[in-house]
Amino acid sequence: MSKPIRDRATNYGAVGATSHFDFHRFPPKGFEVVQLRSRIGHGRPRYDAAVAALRTWKIQRLAGIEVDVVGTESGSTYRPVGFDGTDATRAASIEPQQDFGPDGEPFLQPGDSVDQRIRLVGLQIHAPMRVIAVEDEANSHGVILGTLDGHPEAGEERFTIEIAEDETVFLHFRAIVRNAKWWVKVGAPVAKATRHRYHERYMDVLRSIDVR
Repeated sequence: MSKPIRDRATNYGAVGATSHFDFHRFPPKGFEVVQLRSRIGHGRPRYDAAVAALRTWKIQRLAGIEVDVVGTESGSTYRPVGFDGTDATRAASIEPQQDFGPDGEPFLQPGDSVDQRIRLVGLQIHAPMRVIAVEDEANSHGVILGTLDGHPEAGEERFTIEIAEDETVFLHFRAIVRNAKWWVKVGAPVAKATRHRYHERYMDVLRSIDVR
């Protein structure tokens, strides 16, 4: 019997790699690098709405992915990955702190786990992930997700919402990924096309999301 999602480890070693400024130059061996940047709107309300969508799994859900969230255990701490310049060794423990979006939905937190499910050619595929870190700056907000044991792929995704000086709002998407299951390796072209389709949907979702 497989472990509960909360108890599973990541199935890749380079945890936090997508936060490094130079990650695309020296990816882990065998991993594909994905980098996308898209304008998703303008103004602080658009930025705030995009951040709320990112922190409540709305991006994935509106892109057609089913999401079941497993939060951190009550009173526990989680040590997220952090970078200080080019130093990948700094990290800090934080106490769980619950924030909520405008609809009252709880914000994801470092250490939360999630069972994502997609449907492909009539099959339901489980893709468990964990929130590795949340990066909150004055003009940008990022979330890093890492794959867990049982995910058909291995790697990491980093979503960053950014507002520029002219208040143009962007989504930056970074990922490192490789096929982990034998059947995904056999169907590698299909897996790559499926990933690309969902990555594009993320951009579309944030362009069309309601701004209140």
